[in-house]
Amino acid sequence: LRSATSVPLLKFEGPQEKPVLDERGLAVIAALPGPVCPVAFVGDGRSGKSFLASKLTCEGAFTQDDSDVAVTSGIDVISMESHPGHLVVLDCEGGNNAMSKSHSIVTVVGALIATALVFVTDGKASEAAIEALSCMLEERTLIKCDGTGSMHAQSLIFVVNQNRLRYGDDAFEKILAAEHDEDRKELRERISATYAEDRRKFVTIPGDHKPDFEQRWEQLHDAIREAATPLKMGKLWMTGQQVVHMLKQIETLLSKHGKVSLPSLHRHVILDGWLKPTVSQVMNSRMDKLLEGFSEQEYESQRVGSVMGNCMECKAAEERVGWLDPDIDEFYCEDCWRTFSPKVLKCAFCNSFQPWPRGRVEVVTRQWNCLDCLMQLGVDIE
Repeated sequence: LRSATSVPLLKFEGPQEKPVLDERGLAVIAALPGPVCPVAFVGDGRSGKSFLASKLTCEGAFTQDDSDVAVTSGIDVISMESHPGHLVVLDCEGGNNAMSKSHSIVTVVGALIATALVFVTDGKASEAAIEALSCMLEERTLIKCDGTGSMHAQSLIFVVNQNRLRYGDDAFEKILAAEHDEDRKELRERISATYAEDRRKFVTIPGDHKPDFEQRWEQLHDAIREAATPLKMGKLWMTGQQVVHMLKQIETLLSKHGKVSLPSLHRHVILDGWLKPTVSQVMNSRMDKLLEGFSEQEYESQRVGSVMGNCMECKAAEERVGWLDPDIDEFYCEDCWRTFSPKVLKCAFCNSFQPWPRGRVEVVTRQWNCLDCLMQLGVDIE
């Protein structure tokens, strides 16, 4: 399913320019069964973001012209089939256009929704472009982790569109590593800290009349497809409906509190938008098919309690109280867990980090889960 043209997803209304989600864009995303692979085009105003986004999807998908006034205000969206699910392409307003006011919610949405962030600058990788990217990352301070939430891994593709200079493949790394005064050094450190070296790429695109345009475009196309992985919260691939639920919650949190708290976002999206409907669907499905092949242990009633096992760290001769590591499925005793992570633990279900008192060990899965997930799954925590 590929829509022919983009539709608005986020616009600004009234003299106060209040951010408002557009039902047309929400409907496009909600119709997707998932997984959803979001790509956000951000960067300089009038740099050709809409042209590149259209090239990725279909000709003319996003509005383009050569005026000095920003074409895109807010965020426009389009979707297209792309294994293993659907690509959702977000064309975001420019961040530095002198004729247009930039809105920080656009940056926050791009940070929380996109797994691939395509930053586009025009002509050359200038110091102004590095500063614009760094300032955009600084606006993410509106996203509060509160010590218990974590953002998904996002990849950066830095694109010099209509490139006028010769750059080597390592140009971006040299730019980030260059020695400068403290202010410019801080800008580079912010970019490097946000995107590890294996999660950032540098691509130059010449004018579309140049002979090497198609070759360079294919390089960018492949980089975007590789970076645009399914959006997850914790370990769960999200459907279009869940992404819409997430967007509405971001809008609500920013409107009420001026920030987005990741634990709160996780709770609303994962617990209210995923667990409750799924439990209902499971209860109405054919349980005989669902449970085929289950062992006796898996038929046991889930409950919290103590689990004994042989610790892979301290190698104690006797079994000790502990639980399985959610990432590698190996058993560690409670004492070793307190050494590894004295303040927080990772929930095996939603993958968020919570303080020790905010979770329990579930005896059938032999894993530590946060109280929110246990309650929503109907597991007695007393």
